[in-house]
Amino acid sequence: MSTVDPRSGARAPLFFLSYSLPPIHWVTGNPAENISRFYKDLSVHVSELVGPVTGVDPGFLDSSIAGGERWSPELLQAAGTCQVFVPLVSSTLLGSDWCGREWDAFARRRIVPRSGASSAHETAIVPVTWSPTNGTPLPRVLRDIQRFSPTAMPDPDIAVHYQRDGVYGLLTMQWENAYRAVVWRLAQRIVAIHRSYLVEPWVPASVDELCNRFTEEPG
Repeated sequence: MSTVDPRSGARAPLFFLSYSLPPIHWVTGNPAENISRFYKDLSVHVSELVGPVTGVDPGFLDSSIAGGERWSPELLQAAGTCQVFVPLVSSTLLGSDWCGREWDAFARRRIVPRSGASSAHETAIVPVTWSPTNGTPLPRVLRDIQRFSPTAMPDPDIAVHYQRDGVYGLLTMQWENAYRAVVWRLAQRIVAIHRSYLVEPWVPASVDELCNRFTEEPG
């Protein structure tokens, strides 16, 4: 049976980063380093925008996932109490049962506007283009949600490069200024959602309560 602790939201991470790495034998180097840097940079910006809160981390990143490992209580708690869900969209993520279940854990929760000015149809899921998914069928849940797209950039080409190559592409090609601008705008988007909406906590007791949202048939 699932548990809901109304007090847990106050101690929850503000955002949850969902990602999947390719099998290690497919790549050279350490692709996890790019994920780690992105998470740290985003966390710094979010912390700056919301201010310090004692004992609260701005985000959650499960760095222990190596594929096939069991779901930890910490991960279930974070997915069930964070306020913004940020999936890093890639072909690898879309083929991950694990990430599809993380999406399900967050999507089941109710979103409540904090004020009458907030839209009742907002989502607190912010898909970020991590790498191109050309040729990979997109699941319905992703087609139904608009991906993050940075606006008011210092150079309009930045948004074009991000949409075409993703954050991973910006890092790989060492477009440092473009990367920094995208992460800053993303942090602003996360904090804007947090200030406008409350996502009520729902913590599954185990992974068995969750389904892979990426394998749902089109409706």
